[in-house]
Amino acid sequence: MKKSMVFKVILIVLALTLVVFGGWRLVDPVGFLTFNGLELSYDAGLLSEVRGAGGIIMVSGLVVGLGAFLQAWSRISVLLAAMVFLPLGLGRLVGLALDGSPGAGVIQGMAIELVFGVLALYTFFKYRNEDT
Repeated sequence: MKKSMVFKVILIVLALTLVVFGGWRLVDPVGFLTFNGLELSYDAGLLSEVRGAGGIIMVSGLVVGLGAFLQAWSRISVLLAAMVFLPLGLGRLVGLALDGSPGAGVIQGMAIELVFGVLALYTFFKYRNEDT
């Protein structure tokens, strides 16, 4: 894949978003969900579930970030970004349809996830056949 400056910037933005929000969810799940207008009880099992998802998101961000700097990782990185952002956003869309509105913070997050997922797919297809 071509490593243009635009490509690198897109991967860095996607990676930072995943690392920051995944890390926040991992380290402070109550604060993260409170920021989104949700309440989380201090139930150890529920906290573990939230932290586990945060860990997956954060590590995915680290792999996406590698693609900005290592040519061999660029293709898998941009695909991974799409495979993280799109299911998160689409899953929230399903929840919106089945459960009703989760609140403005979650809807805003869903919109960002969908936009970033589409951006990752667009980036993959735009740069997939170009040389360095």
